[in-house]
Amino acid sequence: MDDPTTLDVLVGALLDEGGPTDDVTAAGRARLTATTAPPRTPPPTPRTVTPSAALRRRRRRPRVRGAALTAVAVAAASAVAVALVGTSSDERGARASGPSAEETRVQSLAARRFLLAAADSLDKDTKPLPTGRWWRQRVVEGQAFHVGRGRGYTVDMEVEKDSWQSRTEHERPTEYVDENGRTVTPPPRLRHLSFARTRPVVPQTPADEAAWRTAGAPVRWQTTADGDKVNLTRDNTRPPQYEGSPYVQTPDRDATGHDAVPDVNERLRVGRDPAAFVAAMRAAPGFLEDSAQRLRAGSRFLGDKLATPRARAAAFRALAALPGVRSVGTVKDARGRSGIALAPPWIDRVDGTVVEYQLILDPRTYDILGDQMLVKRSGRNGVPAGALFSYGYVLEEGWTNTTPPSH
Repeated sequence: MDDPTTLDVLVGALLDEGGPTDDVTAAGRARLTATTAPPRTPPPTPRTVTPSAALRRRRRRPRVRGAALTAVAVAAASAVAVALVGTSSDERGARASGPSAEETRVQSLAARRFLLAAADSLDKDTKPLPTGRWWRQRVVEGQAFHVGRGRGYTVDMEVEKDSWQSRTEHERPTEYVDENGRTVTPPPRLRHLSFARTRPVVPQTPADEAAWRTAGAPVRWQTTADGDKVNLTRDNTRPPQYEGSPYVQTPDRDATGHDAVPDVNERLRVGRDPAAFVAAMRAAPGFLEDSAQRLRAGSRFLGDKLATPRARAAAFRALAALPGVRSVGTVKDARGRSGIALAPPWIDRVDGTVVEYQLILDPRTYDILGDQMLVKRSGRNGVPAGALFSYGYVLEEGWTNTTPPSH
């Protein structure tokens, strides 16, 4: 990290409460300036695939979807945090290793300092928010799977999501039959379009690629993930269910035809009032009792560019008090961009894998660059320690007057 201002923000917390010893200071500085994950080699040019209804249904399963701001999505999203990522390890006492108490204290102070600095910076931003015809968000989400016999190797499955949400154009959703057998016609809603483009399944590291070639460069695999059987193909035309990044507010519809995220006008309305914005964050499905769940659910608000800077500043301040959230310093996201990573206590997944969730922010703009889970202890899924378990990163986000594609 060459920027002394950023380093001062992260290390300035070392001076609080008398400061740690010189040895601990040196160790903390070394960790803050370390790179956690290498840049990912870009895969071959993908081919466009319009997601089938079955894929949409898989993406809507509560176990693998992020939560929403409004009550519409409460039933679908309330179980996400527990079922998806398990319980923070510090609460279950399930691990014997990890950051020391002193490292945690130093890094927690650094995280708090960083979040408050972000809030102060955003408070000074008084520029009016732009608008347009469509709010567009393009992200890439990846999931790792351990495949092959013997020691095997790790491959990454990636899907690029491209969502378009209209600010003015409405459509009438499809009628559905409720539990009493009555036909229900939902009210008109703002148009939204969602596309998915799959990328070829590729080995995660050069060592994984060598193991794949040694195994004969197969193009089909059968493996397990969280106890479920998973079939993978090299061309990835039918991707299995995967974890989505919680900060992504992709428009999707549940079985009743309701939106799984609020429309852009609702987000604009709530985002004008800092108090209402923070209240919505605290009431959001998934904003539960531990720091991991609250940071993941809160990330949807930290990164919501439809909200005013003052509203986002209020969300940053509210999350600055989360216990156990640490700054692990400068890391690279899966696209190779450097950012500051905030991490809650390590997380025990249902298959026994222990991961560290990292939310990665731009240290200049405080926008979310992406997120990732790093394996700290391998579980039954077989993804080895040190590997990326899952990840996501933003390609494009903002207003556009361009007409959406027809496919």
